[in-house]
Amino acid sequence: MFTEKQITQLLAPINAKRVLRDGKGNAHVAQQDVTAHLTRIFGFGGWDKQVLSVELVYESPRDETGKRWDVCYKALVRLTVKDDQGNVSAVYEDGSMGVAQNQTRGDAHDLAYKSAISLSTKRAAKDLGDQFGLSLYNKGQMTALVGATLVGLPDKVEDVEAHVEQQVSLGNDEIDRSPSPADVARDELRLLCADRGWKLNDVAATFAAGAAGNNSLRDADSDQITAFVELLKAGMVTVAA
Repeated sequence: MFTEKQITQLLAPINAKRVLRDGKGNAHVAQQDVTAHLTRIFGFGGWDKQVLSVELVYESPRDETGKRWDVCYKALVRLTVKDDQGNVSAVYEDGSMGVAQNQTRGDAHDLAYKSAISLSTKRAAKDLGDQFGLSLYNKGQMTALVGATLVGLPDKVEDVEAHVEQQVSLGNDEIDRSPSPADVARDELRLLCADRGWKLNDVAATFAAGAAGNNSLRDADSDQITAFVELLKAGMVTVAA
């Protein structure tokens, strides 16, 4: 499948220069670096990215003027890597959502669309191991999480997990997100509005007027009703006049 040099590189810990950290200490690899590193290891034409699907999840205006928007897309990407003869060596698929907030309508769609594809590509690439950020899921671990395999190299390995550090939290994303209750309420509201064809400001106005028993909302789950109320309390929506 892969050459000894490729496998040796894939088993190495990630270069610290390639790791980005935010103010909270969360670690991830930039999308442009993932693209560059795929080419470094597999060569030009040695890997393919296929966007299997991209769907709009929601688009919501920030206020009644319609000048600023929040948009979310979800994408599914297939990553294919090849040997030096062009034969398919491995295929990985993964997906993610991309969100753009408080942008002009066009920019919001552009940013969210590209973000969904980039994040999906990064998630598919992480199945190739530590060189693509797999160890970082363990609270930013910089030593190799894979480190050794039982196939691919001539050196005999007795125990492929002897080097493994204590795992802390293998999350679903390269960034440890802790959304606030207001963030959760906002996203639940927008998803439900998009699903049922409601206008966000109309829903907000209904609750602001004390009409929680409105027929158009009566079939909503109680958790969603609570989310609406919390959203209004948090000032996350503007009530239409």
